[in-house]
Order: sequence, then structure tokens, then C-alpha cells
Amino acid sequence: MGDPRCPHCGRRRARRCHRVGGLERALAGVYVYPFRCQVCGRRFRALAWGKRYVRRPTDHREWERVAIRAPVELRSSHVSAPGEVTELSVEGFTAKTAARLDVGATVSVTLDLVTGEPPIEVEEAVVRSAHDDALGVQFVRLHPEELRRLRRVVVGLFPSAHDATVPTAPALPDERKLRILYSVDFWLVALAVVLVALAWLRLFPWFGRCVYGINC
Repeated sequence: MGDPRCPHCGRRRARRCHRVGGLERALAGVYVYPFRCQVCGRRFRALAWGKRYVRRPTDHREWERVAIRAPVELRSSHVSAPGEVTELSVEGFTAKTAARLDVGATVSVTLDLVTGEPPIEVEEAVVRSAHDDALGVQFVRLHPEELRRLRRVVVGLFPSAHDATVPTAPALPDERKLRILYSVDFWLVALAVVLVALAWLRLFPWFGRCVYGINC
């Protein structure tokens, strides 16, 4: 079974994320899980089953990381060190560097991801893990235009065999309106309306006879 389709952008590139609130925990009992679209970032709920959806990914990340080799520079109040990014996502990256930074340290980052294009500047990031010569860094503050460029790079690195998508431009003028049909919330509301209607007809059978023109 492929990834669920994002109701916002229509792409099938989603990753399971943390459940929030009692409703999402209850919906998991009928295989309805929360997902994060890796293309547009929208969070949504969708019906999914199978071993790959029973448990969340073991790394507990909402954003998928892809392999890459690109120069990076990390700067803090007392350190300015080059390195090489080995894993990248819209949320952060893993880099090999000789810099010694403590977990929780705040840094600014320059990512040189695409040859011939200006580097992506990250205003603020936080070191989340430090192992030997590798650091795990999470983005905190990023200019919207830089985030757009970063997302374009990450999406371009997704394995094409797993990236089953729909055209970015709608094939029909009203396709965007029909995307609500992919929403689990829509079908839950529709089911609730049907159940209420059936219960009403069960409790007040005379109502159905009146509606169909039979004497009450």
C-alpha cells in the first residue's frame, strides 16, 4: 500500500507523526493515523493499515531525512567550523564536523546545497545530538524564502521509485474542490450524519412516512 494522498497538495509522500489528543488515539483503533506531508508540510489524518503503519518510524521524526553530501558551516558565539551534511530534511540535518558543540547549543548555519545557487542561510538552529565527529541539528528559525528553497532541494532528493505523485497542476478545474473527499474528517462527519438520520427514523418512524407523502 502506498503512502496516503495529502488533501492539500495531492502528493503521496507522507510520514506518520505523533498522535495528539484523545480523538487521534481513539481513531488509531480503526487504523486512522496522523501524517505529515513531506512536500507541503500539511498535517492530516488518513485511513491506513499494514505493518508499516502499525508503529511510527523508529527514529520518531515527522520529517524524512535523505542522504546527501554537501558543504555546511556552523557558527556559534565561540565556534565557526566547516563540515559536510550527510542527511537532510526540512526539519534538520546530520553533519560530520570537527567542531565540538554541546547538545542544546544554538548555532547559525550556511548550507551550500546546489552548485551555482546561493547557500541557504539558517538564522537559528539547535544541536540535538553529538556523537564523535557527527552532529544532529534541528532548524528553529528560517526565512520563508529559504525554507521554500530547502523544501525544493529535499523533495528533489526523494527516491523517484517511492515518490508516486499527481501533477502539480489540476487536470480538472474543480479538482481542488474534490480533494475534500480524501479527508478522513469529511467521511467521519458524513458517517455521523447517516447514523443520526437512521436513529431518528428508528425512533420516529412516522417522520419517514410523512416525508414520502403518506398520511401521518
